Amino acid sequence: MTTVRNGPRLSLLDRVNVDTHFTPTAVRLWWIGLLSLHLVGGLFFGLVFAAYWNMPGLAVTTFLDFYQIGMKSENFRAIAATHGVIAGLHVFSALTMIARSLRNKRLTFRSNFHPPRHLHRHKSQRRQENLGGTIYRYAAAVFCRRGFFGSEGPYYDLLLLCRETIETTLQTSQGLRMSRNVPRLCLNRFYVALLVINCWCTALVHHTFRHNKTKMRLVALLSDCFLDLVTSVGIPLLLVISYAQEFDVATGNFNILRWFQDRWLVNAMNEFNIILILSWSDLATRMVFAVSMLSNLNTMEGLMTAVTTKDSNNTPTNPRGATIAPFDKQNATNQTQNVAAVWTERVASSRLLRFAFFCWGIVILGVHIHAEANPMLPQCLVQVRPWGISKPACSLVLLNCITDATDGENEQVAAQWNQFDAHSVKALLVRNCPRLTVPPIFTTFYTLQTFKVYNTTIVEWKEDAALNQVDHPMIQAVMFIRVNVTNGELPPGLLSPTFPPTLNIIGFVVSNLRVFPDDLHTKWPRYATIHLDTTQFTEFPDTLWKIRPTALMMPYTPIERVPKELFELEAMWYLDLAGTKLSALPEDVPLLINPLVGINLGGTNISSFPSWIDPWLERMANPLSPPLAASGSPYCFEREQIFAGNRTAFSAMKSNSSMLMQSTEANRPFLSNAVNCQPCFLYRFALAFEDTFQTL
Repeated sequence: MTTVRNGPRLSLLDRVNVDTHFTPTAVRLWWIGLLSLHLVGGLFFGLVFAAYWNMPGLAVTTFLDFYQIGMKSENFRAIAATHGVIAGLHVFSALTMIARSLRNKRLTFRSNFHPPRHLHRHKSQRRQENLGGTIYRYAAAVFCRRGFFGSEGPYYDLLLLCRETIETTLQTSQGLRMSRNVPRLCLNRFYVALLVINCWCTALVHHTFRHNKTKMRLVALLSDCFLDLVTSVGIPLLLVISYAQEFDVATGNFNILRWFQDRWLVNAMNEFNIILILSWSDLATRMVFAVSMLSNLNTMEGLMTAVTTKDSNNTPTNPRGATIAPFDKQNATNQTQNVAAVWTERVASSRLLRFAFFCWGIVILGVHIHAEANPMLPQCLVQVRPWGISKPACSLVLLNCITDATDGENEQVAAQWNQFDAHSVKALLVRNCPRLTVPPIFTTFYTLQTFKVYNTTIVEWKEDAALNQVDHPMIQAVMFIRVNVTNGELPPGLLSPTFPPTLNIIGFVVSNLRVFPDDLHTKWPRYATIHLDTTQFTEFPDTLWKIRPTALMMPYTPIERVPKELFELEAMWYLDLAGTKLSALPEDVPLLINPLVGINLGGTNISSFPSWIDPWLERMANPLSPPLAASGSPYCFEREQIFAGNRTAFSAMKSNSSMLMQSTEANRPFLSNAVNCQPCFLYRFALAFEDTFQTL
């Protein structure tokens, strides 16, 4: 009774190759198609490997790290290695297909699996097999064509269903990320269309080919493989192509002015999140798609091998019955396994599950249509369409008081900022406001990364609208260009006790700002880049060096002296004091041990240099890029006269002076390599460029 009862039910599991036939033309097309997919995968992942391997030496990496786009550059080699492995597997599979086909003189997908001879030996003989044979036998039972994970195994349909579920979940997550980051409508529609079609195909394919599992599996795997290809290769590649024409291979960077353009920068910060690896979990997710694509290709090769060779037609329909025990003498364990296999078949063939996939496609299509139904807003310079958001979503928002017919009053600004989803804002621009009051709604911009104010007078910015760590945990830069503040003092909105520690750039360029509170270093973050170009400071504030900035730009500020502590900062890498009223550097500075790469003293009254600067100059002197800039200073004027033969020595020569004050012929190459007497604007805010597009 047991044999009769179990036999017909288990036959449901073994209809893999029934009525399966492929014409020679179809076989050729499948072979070319699978080979092409391997070659495309190998080429793409190989290019990603090369890009990540070489990126640490490119200038663009500095900007990526500065704006916190993607993972840190020290992780790039690890990312490259993972992609290199995937590329190698694709290339190996492609070469293997070609080599086997040449050896067999016919198109071959992969070699057939032949079970080891010890599987057919007597029980007493199998006890004497070596350890390698045991490992091989168990590995074959798990990974061979009819093993647990095999394409003709009894549990394969359930495993395929689980994999489709996981992939659909991850692909839906990818679609959600794209809706939040990619403003390109066509690209979002293309991906959503593929995702919806894939969900519907899962149900359609299983219904259409329910009587022929080989074709059902092939078509289902091909559909999954195509979407994996688009997810892993297609979308990033399309985005890379859109930026490739602007990338300068010679400099290893985009045009430097591009990083000052708000619209381009926001688009790059958004879309680079799709191109680049963001975290280890993101890398793991992408590897799931990559490995899934490889697995699908491998399984399709196995299925095509089974239906194009004679061995597959002569294989017993129930290998477990033939290998483990006669069919009519099953023990209790085998009966349990058979029952489990039957239920596995039923679960995998469940119409309810296929209907769930179909409904999920409808849900995705619905949320996408709902997102696109949100209106376009004129203040949205970059608008995205995230799923599940009822308001318009803007990555880049502009408040222009001239075109918006407002002075910048509290209620009017709040009304403008209430029209869009606050959690989608990444950059906020304010222009041309004669009386700006920053409203409390400013604290709702949780994902804000950049805040820029241009040609504006800030009348009021209270504590209830202040920048703070809780409400602005992602803020990276705040810039105030041609901005006046009340009494030349920082407003309370920039003095919160919980000021965001994530700020990398804080700047006032052309401003009436004249004083800092004495305790500013207890509020502002350490190691930020600070711009104070053309401000009204008459004395260097001690609290400023206590912030320990990594770069300080104070050109055209009427300060007359700077403290020696400014040159002792352990993380300072650039200092710009050009155009100030300095006439001398501090005398008692110890040996410079910081990573300083340049000092700009152009346009100052400096005519001599102290000796403590010599070790740094000897270390950094470079004929192409001298570390010390002094264009327009008395020192450079006298040096040019000495080089021209119009004078023999510097007028400010002292006993403890620097080597820069020695005018001998032997020392002149050092003078040229250490001091640049041409105008220098390195790392300074591009004010003229900003003025060209921050108008009406």
